[in-house]
Amino acid sequence: MKIIGTTEISFEIEQLLNSTEHYLILVTPYLKLNQRLRVRLSDAFKRTESVFILHREKQLNYNDSKWLKSFDNINIFSVKNLHSKIYINEEVALISSMNLYEYSQINNHEIGVKIESVDDREYYKNTLNEVRIILESEYTDHKFNEILEGNEYYTMGALFWRLNDKYAFGNYNSGSPHLYKFMSDRAREIIEFDSNELYQDGTAVLRSTELGKERFRILERELKKFSN
Repeated sequence: MKIIGTTEISFEIEQLLNSTEHYLILVTPYLKLNQRLRVRLSDAFKRTESVFILHREKQLNYNDSKWLKSFDNINIFSVKNLHSKIYINEEVALISSMNLYEYSQINNHEIGVKIESVDDREYYKNTLNEVRIILESEYTDHKFNEILEGNEYYTMGALFWRLNDKYAFGNYNSGSPHLYKFMSDRAREIIEFDSNELYQDGTAVLRSTELGKERFRILERELKKFSN
């Protein structure tokens, strides 16, 4: 995760538009499409499988709305009191003070956060979830869960935090290394792990170990039996 300023935000937004392929999420209250921005967006839309655009209610004019709706892969949502500025593709999430139409301007002093989908998995997933919460404040049919499901991570670390958030285990403190060791011990009793999936001393499962959906579901079902 990285803090970025005005110039970097403009650069990162442009990079995000240039690199998107699978999905593009634009949360920007005020969307004013000049010709330069239309060209950038058009290139991104044509290359991307699915696009979600959230704008503030009554802040998208008729011509811009008509142009956006000419793309079959775009889902547009009008949200009351929207003030968030979030830009996401499959590689990165940008949380910023900059509206999309301002990304090429240098008049304002802006600040933002860049979150990598691989290196900052939990923060990235949390950002996607916040977009879902914004959507579900007003919409029930939004197809956004397809994006969330595609970003499900079946790691031991993800399993630990899922169980930690839902259940209590004996006298172990929530989120503690001792609780993680306890879960690892029980997990190794249930499933056989390769040596490269364990810490060097073999006493616990690496948080980054990719369990896969089947092992993840088995361990989730079995480990929660040890909860209070």
